[in-house]
Amino acid sequence: MYRSTRFASAVAVVSTVVLAACGGSGTSASEPGGSAPSTTASAPTLTGTIVFRRYLSSDESWAGLFTIGTDGKIRKLTNPHPGVVDDRPSWSPDGRLIAFTRCPPSAPCRMFRVAPDGTGLAPIASPCPPGADERNCSDDANPSFSPDSRWVLFTQSTGTVKVDSNGEDWIEHSALAIMRTDGSKRRVLYRRAPWSGDLNTPALSPDGRQIVFEEVNSGFSKLAGKRAVFVIGSDGSSPRRLTPWAENSGDQPAWSPDGRWLVFHSHVEDGSQGQYFLIHPDGSGPADHALRRRHLDRPAVILT
Repeated sequence: MYRSTRFASAVAVVSTVVLAACGGSGTSASEPGGSAPSTTASAPTLTGTIVFRRYLSSDESWAGLFTIGTDGKIRKLTNPHPGVVDDRPSWSPDGRLIAFTRCPPSAPCRMFRVAPDGTGLAPIASPCPPGADERNCSDDANPSFSPDSRWVLFTQSTGTVKVDSNGEDWIEHSALAIMRTDGSKRRVLYRRAPWSGDLNTPALSPDGRQIVFEEVNSGFSKLAGKRAVFVIGSDGSSPRRLTPWAENSGDQPAWSPDGRWLVFHSHVEDGSQGQYFLIHPDGSGPADHALRRRHLDRPAVILT
């Protein structure tokens, strides 16, 4: 499952735009326990650059990263070899770097960093040796930056793979980990029980105190295949589920710039009508933000 879901559709640009609008739509978004921001607020003015993944083959086995500015001009950012997928781009808050996941066809994924102009491409951690797999070289994916742009938070997958009754692969150890952008001071913050499921798309709160992430149950767990949005302390303590398992919520949950709201997508990959919702990090105040499901090509946006 950790392999089959890591290329799932994402909506980071929608999350970012909506949350940017919330911060300027009255006082309710900044007051604890306040009501959801009005859905009739005018759209924010974008003056930044969007980075997104684009498939380069019809079978979706090859993908690169591109950027588009307010001039509408698309620029190719990465040039992976055929069969390699560059995915999950994430801007550093200072706008100087983009971190992303690079997945070869038959090897663990690794994280890379690159400047917005395409220069300085480099792995964040040491590459895996030829022939390595998750038993001897971790699969690193879903990078996001700390508020000071000095650390990268990510999903670390290690160990052996088991196949459930539906034929889906599940990794032995799925963990939230963090390291410096130069690959140093790596450490695990939180880990699920063996083969119990995946921890996906973690993101640090603007104050650096909490992490939001999506948790997906494996085929070997109770409520198999169900997913939910969780928050946890930045030291890996006190995990807390915010959304019901029946809602199948997740798909890159994101923080508002002031840290008082989370936006997430419901009914991810279960065939039901999905919506975007806002909720406070303490689990209070869920509110339908009246956004329709959109099919986007995994973009992320920086607003300047």
